[in-house]
Amino acid sequence: MWNNYFWTFNDSGGKNEIYGLDFKTGKILYTIQINNAINVDWEDIAQDKYYIYIADTGNNFGDRHDQKIYRIKKKKINSKPFQSVNADIISFKFADQFDFTNAFHQTRYDSEALLSAKDSLFVFTKDWIKNSTKVYGFPAEIGDYNVSPIDSFNTNGLITGADILPNGKYALIGYRNFRSFIWTFQKTNSNFFANPRFFRLEKLENAQTEGICFTPKGDLFISCEQTANYLPQIWKIGKKQLY
Repeated sequence: MWNNYFWTFNDSGGKNEIYGLDFKTGKILYTIQINNAINVDWEDIAQDKYYIYIADTGNNFGDRHDQKIYRIKKKKINSKPFQSVNADIISFKFADQFDFTNAFHQTRYDSEALLSAKDSLFVFTKDWIKNSTKVYGFPAEIGDYNVSPIDSFNTNGLITGADILPNGKYALIGYRNFRSFIWTFQKTNSNFFANPRFFRLEKLENAQTEGICFTPKGDLFISCEQTANYLPQIWKIGKKQLY
């Protein structure tokens, strides 16, 4: 959520574009084409004061060697409904991944969640085997990084998105057997997964929940992909339900 709009994109096979949506209606008001990007498998979006980050990190088969983050300067985005920009590229590899066998939904190194915090980026794995997650961190600067896990947590499900507040409170969205849930944590200097809290989203049975973002006031918005059971939708969860 930036400049009073939601910013989002399509999954793998979609165009190399992000979209600014009207907060109240969901109507697309801005289309930003990223000239030097390919949507191999875009999965999450994050921001800091100066940049928007797009995670091309989806790895359903476990065989990718080209995970990257596209970094866009916010000041390059103007008020035109249709525009194009160039992105900086931040590449990374998982230092602890040695097996790149092509095996659909049988990998521990799929990754769909991204956070930006204090000049660093953090990606979370979507572990199809153990239904857990590991978090990896690296500088939010142009480069090619070989990253090792910082911490891990048994989420009992597949993690598909993340967002964080300035005070370090963050949330992960995911599902297991298409039963949606949220985990919230408090990131500290010594513990990435401090104060875990679990919330089952009972009314979202069979929804493929993929996106999540905080408002400045601490409310949460979550989104789902189009499936046989749901159209693309956005839901709000008031902060009073989360604290």
